[in-house]
Parts: sequence; structure tokens; C-alpha cells
Amino acid sequence: MPENPRKAAALLLVGALILMVAFATSYVGAFHDPTPRKMPVAVVGTAEQAAQLNALDGQPLEVRAVGDRAAALQQLDDREVYGVYDPSANTLYTASASNRAAATALELTINRVQASQDRPAAQVQDVKPLSASDPNGTSLFYVVIAWVFGGYFAAVLLGMVAGNRSSSRNLAGLRVGALAAFAVLGSLLTLLVVRLGFDVLTGSFFAVWAAGALIVFATAVASSGLQALAGMAGTGLVILLFVILGNPAAGGAYARPLLPGFWGTVGGLLPPGAGVDLVRSILYFDGARILGPIAVLVGWALLGAALALWRGGRAVPREQAEIEAAAAAAAA
Repeated sequence: MPENPRKAAALLLVGALILMVAFATSYVGAFHDPTPRKMPVAVVGTAEQAAQLNALDGQPLEVRAVGDRAAALQQLDDREVYGVYDPSANTLYTASASNRAAATALELTINRVQASQDRPAAQVQDVKPLSASDPNGTSLFYVVIAWVFGGYFAAVLLGMVAGNRSSSRNLAGLRVGALAAFAVLGSLLTLLVVRLGFDVLTGSFFAVWAAGALIVFATAVASSGLQALAGMAGTGLVILLFVILGNPAAGGAYARPLLPGFWGTVGGLLPPGAGVDLVRSILYFDGARILGPIAVLVGWALLGAALALWRGGRAVPREQAEIEAAAAAAAA
């Protein structure tokens, strides 16, 4: 076997080992102990009542006092808090649409406090329920992950056919345009399948379609740009950021306040988490807090496009090109 293929195979195997260990570390690290960590909650009452809940061991809640119930529920609608507790009525208002696991964790936390004070369990009202066709909220998460995967895979396939770096900036621009067309069509087809086949993601069709196209495009162009920048290493970086870190931190299975600090911090800054936030806001919260995830996705798209255009037309040594081609084939 020639030297270069041996070197390429060795590098790929080492990379696969690193990614495998990183995958296990990230998913187990994120999901092994889903407990509330400073979960934003509103209490209809006084600052003293809020302070008592904030003083719980481990600081599971970050409680703010709100003067009346309507104002507190408005904060729930605006996605500023995950729940509202009204001590006078002993009622907890939750929003399973934000995340079912978070609503359940909040209920358990409040009722542990009640039990410790020999008080009855709080009555629970889910004021923002999930749809009957998606009672656990998993469909939303997996559709977003499909869009992220589709964008990444499209970039890898183009890299296999045309190389990780375009031979000119004009061709780099055409690649970005092709990925944009793929994003629009891919979002449309996916949305049609899940709506017609399973009756999920049934909010505003055009808004969800546009959100899906942005998710696919941002992921695809960011992947293409990172591959243009670093070749094989760029492919590994894409897998690390968007799959190994991005998926568990996305807020799909568990809301970010239930995740350890690192995952809770980075989740909203990566395409999977921003995508989940964006689609959830459209479907259940009338677009509340929508600008943040849009800005994140647009930022990734602009970064990817800039890298792809900047690297377009730059010569690649033959040995490096062979290694990158092998890496792209393995990734696919």
C-alpha cells in the first residue's frame, strides 16, 4: 500500500476513535443526571416567598416575584420562565410545550417543598400543552435534527464530488447557491411528509417551512465553510459541533436548565439548539423570543459563506487533497 493511503487510513482511524469517545462523553455527560439548575420560575407573591424558593439546596430554581397572576402567566407565554407558582391557590402553571421533562421536574421540585412543610401537593395546570399528535414533544426535536443532518450531509456529498474547496470564488458562490436551493426543497419535503403522514408540526406552514430552510441552509453552509477552511479537520469539527455537542444540548429531550452547565450554555449557540428554539417558538409561543435563534442561524450561515468564498480558488497540495477526499468518503 502506498504511503499516502496508509497515512490517510491512520488519520481517519485516530479521528474515528476521538469522535467515538467524544460522542459517549457528550451524551452521557449531558443526560446522566437531568436535574433543575437555576430553572427560571415566577412566583405570584412577595420577594420573601421567592427568596425561600431560591434558597433550596442546589439552587434548582431561579425564582422571581411577580405581583399578580396575569403578569406572571404573561412571562410564561413570553418564554421568560418555565412555570408559575401561585401559593395563594397552591397552583403550579406549567408549559409542557417548552419541554415536558422541564415541566415534570418543576412539579416534582415544588411538591418536594410542599411535602417538607406538610402541605398538600400543588395543583398543576398545563397552560401551554403539546399537541395531541406529539404528546412528548419529540417529533419537533427529531425533525430539526433531520434538517441539521440533511444540511451537513449535503455539504459532505458536495465535498466528495467537487472537493472541499471550490476551485474559484465563482464556483464557491454556486456551491452556496446550490445549498440554498437544497435547503428550501429539503425543508419543504420534510415538512410535507411529517404533516401529512403523522399530523405533527401543524403550525403556520410557511413559517415552519422558512424556519426549516434556514436551519438546513445554516448547517449546510457552515459545514461547507469549515470543510473549505480545514479539510478533513473541518469535517471532524462539524461532527463535533453539530452532532456530538449540538444534539444533546439542543433542548429536545431535556431543557437546557436540566443539563450540566457546559451543555446548558452552548446549546442555544449551535444550529440544533437554535433550530429547536426557533421551531418551538413558532409552533407554541406565537414567535416569542424568536430573534435570538434566528440570529444564531444567520450567523452560522454568514460564517460558512465567508469561509467558502475566502478559500475558493486556493490551491491544495495533492497529498492533502487525497487525505481530504478519503475523509469525506469516510464521513459520508
